[in-house]
Amino acid sequence: MPVFGLQGLATFGANAPMGPGARQAVRRQRGLAVLGSSQPSLFRQTPHWTSMFEFIRKHLKVVMIVFFPLVFFAFVLVGIDASMLGDRSPVVARVAGKDITQSDWDFAHRQYADRMRIENPGLPAEMLDAPMQRYLVLENLVRDEVFAAAAADRHYTISDAQLARELQNQPEIMQLRGSDGRLDTNAYRDLLRRHGMTPEMYEASVRRQLALQQVLGVVQNATTLTPRQAQPAVDAVFQRRLVGIKRFSPSDFTAQVAVDDAALKAYYDSHSAQFQRPELLDVEYVVLDLDSLMEGIDVPEQELRSYYENNKPAYAQSQEQRRARHILFATDSSMSSAQREQARAKADAALAQLRQDPSRFEAIAKEQSDDPGSKDKGGDLGFFARGAMVADFDAAVFGLDKDAISDVIATEYGFHIIQLTDIKPAVIPSFEQARERLEKDVKNNLARNRYIERADQLRNLAHEQPDSLQPIADELGLRIETAQNIAQSPDEKNPAALQAPAVLNALFGEQAKQARENTEVIDIGNNKMVTARVTKVHEAQVQPFEQVRDQVQRLYVERESAKLARQAGEAALARWQADAASIDIEQDLTVSRQHLQGLSPADVEHILAVPQAQLPSIKGFEQADGGYLLARIKEIAPLLDESQPADARETMLEGMRLQLAQSLSNAEVEAYYEVLKQAYDVQIRVPRPN
Repeated sequence: MPVFGLQGLATFGANAPMGPGARQAVRRQRGLAVLGSSQPSLFRQTPHWTSMFEFIRKHLKVVMIVFFPLVFFAFVLVGIDASMLGDRSPVVARVAGKDITQSDWDFAHRQYADRMRIENPGLPAEMLDAPMQRYLVLENLVRDEVFAAAAADRHYTISDAQLARELQNQPEIMQLRGSDGRLDTNAYRDLLRRHGMTPEMYEASVRRQLALQQVLGVVQNATTLTPRQAQPAVDAVFQRRLVGIKRFSPSDFTAQVAVDDAALKAYYDSHSAQFQRPELLDVEYVVLDLDSLMEGIDVPEQELRSYYENNKPAYAQSQEQRRARHILFATDSSMSSAQREQARAKADAALAQLRQDPSRFEAIAKEQSDDPGSKDKGGDLGFFARGAMVADFDAAVFGLDKDAISDVIATEYGFHIIQLTDIKPAVIPSFEQARERLEKDVKNNLARNRYIERADQLRNLAHEQPDSLQPIADELGLRIETAQNIAQSPDEKNPAALQAPAVLNALFGEQAKQARENTEVIDIGNNKMVTARVTKVHEAQVQPFEQVRDQVQRLYVERESAKLARQAGEAALARWQADAASIDIEQDLTVSRQHLQGLSPADVEHILAVPQAQLPSIKGFEQADGGYLLARIKEIAPLLDESQPADARETMLEGMRLQLAQSLSNAEVEAYYEVLKQAYDVQIRVPRPN
């Protein structure tokens, strides 16, 4: 039975208790919700607004009589936007009549970004938040919905048993099984947590993948490629050619470039745009930082002890475990009602015997149980934690007293009689053992609450007093930092708080530059928020020749040496084509699309594009660095190295065929996806970024 081999892997996460990590995630989500709902400063009443509201309150009927006709005629003339009737997020895509909203998109992007940050801690935030990357997340959402719609239309469903088998076959999960074959459910949760997922999320994604395999299986299985069909394509795609090359690199001609001030000045005058210094800003800014708030928090000993007493289970080093044995009278979905009733009757009869003589539990389990994994052990399931079994079974075990026998428990696998045989209580460290972690958690909770409150204050102060950061510094105890010569493009030399593209774009906005007002408060990640203001603008200007002379010389020498390299290469090409005996080969190579041998992909494509009938042939190619490449394309080399054993060559050839077949299968899947997009009337309402 899969449920007892995998310990209810397909469903154990649904009823798992919420651990401290999950509680922190919930608090974090709540904090973000509060953070995003701060009231605008309009509602922070001043005496002027107070008197106005008092007037409206006293003359409410008059105000309603005056304004109602105006509002009514506005709706008649303009109409009512459907979005006004609800608080719905804008629709960014639609699949088969189902809307994908901006909120759905934002949530999916946050999940993607969080997962990528966990897997690649050094990944820049601007890469994850780039417009094209966000758009790709939306395209994946649409793709998932298309295949989900196809699976639903074809009534493809994934049973718990299918899911359990798939999970059981995954190597990462198989490694979590103990010597007794049972799954370490805590290790399973930890594995998923490291990838930013819960068991529910992961198991849902596996279900989607299995359903996707059913949708695409017909297309993929129909894509066949016989060896006879494959060979011409293999020969073309994996073709190898023997080539002799000679490079003419600009660096080889640098010494031949004559440099004088007149030439450099002429280059400077004709390329002045290259030497224009961009617009630069001097700025001041303040940063609200969660870590800094934590450093300023002291927690009294009594509060720590009180928190420990109220949250002991969260600090358990191991959960409570229970040992049970059971007798299973199996059923499945193929059984008729009468057959299920027969199984229930057997369970009731066995329970009646046990009520009279509980000592017969082991004997009856060995004789009557349908669970092959525990039958020979008298139904013994060993120790397991809460949430390891399917929900009803789990609830029964953790509701029994030691040595008690349950009533008949019905699950999707049949009818069970359970006896609780032993209890291992949870291991909870002492206050002294958990003190360091307790203090960190309490400080973190207090700091997050303070962070949320101060973020709200920061937004309001930055908006209400936009011409200075001093009120913010005074009110929140933040330090005003300064930075000079900040360019709009991100630069690692900038202070960390000013590297985020969102901050730079706000600073270089006309409002910040001209009005010298505070930027909006921007979340730059890692629990940090920043607002900044421009103190001075350094206009863009062409830098004086004397100031950039070294840069001018470098660029001038690069250009002239590239000219000399091309001239030498073209002259050599003419000599080679006129007299093949004059060829001075620098290096012999065997190149293919799979093995570039140091050449660029464009060079290899040029070499492979020469018709076989024109071989041998001599060609010249300009290089990206300004140099020149001469290539004498001699002949087509054997597809495989003839010096290798025959079986090795056949293995390589089979690998090529499989590669080609996979490419063809992928192309068929993409074509099928395009057909499904039309069938399900896919609409993406967001323009694709350049």
